[in-house]
Amino acid sequence: MRNFMPTSMASWNLLAVSFFLLLPQSLCTRFAVSTDQLPTMNPLNCSLDQSKTCSSILYQTNGLQKEEIAGYYQVNASDIKNVTNGNTQVYLVQVPCSCKNVNGTIAYFYETVYKVKQDDSFVNVSADYYSNQAWPDGGEVGSYQPGVEVPVHLLCGCVPSEAEIVVTYTVQNQDTLSKIGDDLSAEVSKIQGLNTNLAHNSTYIEADWVLFVPMELNGIPVPQDVEKMFSGHNHKWVIIIGVLAAATVLSICTLAIILLRRHRSQNYKEEDLKANVSKTMSAHKSFSLQNKHLQREDIRGFDSERPVVYSIEEIADATSDFDETRKIGEGGYGSVYFGVLGEKEVAVKKMRSNKTKEFLAELKVLCKIHHINVVELLGYASAEDYLYLVYEYVSNGSLGDHLHDPLLKGHQPLSWTARTQIALNTAKGIEYIHDHTKSRYVHRDIKTTNILLDERLRAKVADFGLAKLVGRTNEDDFVATRLVGTPGYLPPECVKELQVTTKTDVFAFGVVLAELITGQRALIRDNREPNKMKSLITVINRIFQDEDPVKVLQSVIDGNLKGSYPMEDVYRMAEIADWCLSEDPISRPEMREIVVALSQTMISSVEWEASLGGNSQVFSGVFNGR
Repeated sequence: MRNFMPTSMASWNLLAVSFFLLLPQSLCTRFAVSTDQLPTMNPLNCSLDQSKTCSSILYQTNGLQKEEIAGYYQVNASDIKNVTNGNTQVYLVQVPCSCKNVNGTIAYFYETVYKVKQDDSFVNVSADYYSNQAWPDGGEVGSYQPGVEVPVHLLCGCVPSEAEIVVTYTVQNQDTLSKIGDDLSAEVSKIQGLNTNLAHNSTYIEADWVLFVPMELNGIPVPQDVEKMFSGHNHKWVIIIGVLAAATVLSICTLAIILLRRHRSQNYKEEDLKANVSKTMSAHKSFSLQNKHLQREDIRGFDSERPVVYSIEEIADATSDFDETRKIGEGGYGSVYFGVLGEKEVAVKKMRSNKTKEFLAELKVLCKIHHINVVELLGYASAEDYLYLVYEYVSNGSLGDHLHDPLLKGHQPLSWTARTQIALNTAKGIEYIHDHTKSRYVHRDIKTTNILLDERLRAKVADFGLAKLVGRTNEDDFVATRLVGTPGYLPPECVKELQVTTKTDVFAFGVVLAELITGQRALIRDNREPNKMKSLITVINRIFQDEDPVKVLQSVIDGNLKGSYPMEDVYRMAEIADWCLSEDPISRPEMREIVVALSQTMISSVEWEASLGGNSQVFSGVFNGR
């Protein structure tokens, strides 16, 4: 499909008219859409060959609560900053922005997922929940059925300068370019240069237009003519500046005396200082856009690398002194307990102090990672004998519990659509640590017990105790000093040569896909030789070595699905698994390629489930938690 990019308001309206004229009359009536309901927006162009991923900010003006925004945008609450613009409460939502091909439009997008409600249409969803910043990809008509989860492509942007971050801004009533520039610390000329819809009239804007605003992280530089005014030989300015300097020096001296006296009268202990710092770090602050610009320290709030330091007393109170009834998991690196800190449910990992290496590895990685599909680290505590990591609580346990003997563990078997969602969520989490962080990490222990599910069966990658920093090129691959990981998930090069790359995680993810398809464990007992274990990898390999791969695949599909699955999509997932399990790491895909392939599989599976019309026992899938 050729790339079609509307470059003006007229061409956008023409595209919109053409799109809706093609709809059946019944659907046009149902959507009740007119072209003047659609905002003016031109995506920010990019090149797939030279694309990069960056942090971008979406300006949210729908009057939603922070928790609602986190759900609709599929981000963590820590990625959302509340601000005030005049008397209006708005939010800045930080998202990873990357170059994508959305139905022939190649531009910068952030993709989230929305669950369709009764009488929803694309236009009202974009307006009511995403500040009119969603891009129509042409597939909205058939997929906007109640209960269906649909992809939403939100406009975002990247710029070459590291001193700027692009804000996707929806124009408000009474806005001017000068006001937008003042509010978001951006130069008007740069706003005009970034938005093609301002090409014909560089100052004219209307409410609900979507603009890209390159916000200066250090504030707008002082113009040269102002600098000259202060650096000239104007005696009046010299006198004024001299008086101001003298007053400043006097103020500083007075302040120093006051602080010295206060310091002598108060003798804080180091523990008190730490407690104060942790409380300050965990406080949620709002600030005004009306009277000051957003400075670099404001944006750093999104990327804080300092977790909250909890006291041992707080941790003990949260877990009822580590009561055994609170224990929800146990592994090689410690036990995990359910707890409540304040009003927030948490999971506390208790580790022996001799596990300092794993403790620091997890702390270092998770402090820098904030993604909806990665378990969020909230803080830590340390004592003489034990170390503690505090995470968000993920209520539905591990994927392994839902796949292997689920009924014995109190769970209903997962539907096929739920499995595709879990696969895609997990892939996005791994892709994030590979490609979307400042440093590239390899997890090294991807497996079903390290994939946790929340109440909506949304998957989150957990347990980064073995994670390692690797380079961005093949020359910088990491060579381990010892074999670590879980048998059944390790690729050949890791076992033979101790070589660790991002393809290590890709291989392990292929095993996870095989488990989702078959319901079997990574290592299973060989029926012909009961004393030996057989790898699930050989099961997948055997499928595609046979003359009739479909027949072999059908024989190994999880019986808990009871025949309710679209064979074409199951086969497609099996192909992806086989691709991931290639013996040569170079032949394996990157996680970003897997995300694209699984996105297509999930859309197809959702359409299949919707076609059942609610008459099948599997029609509930991800929609009611199964």
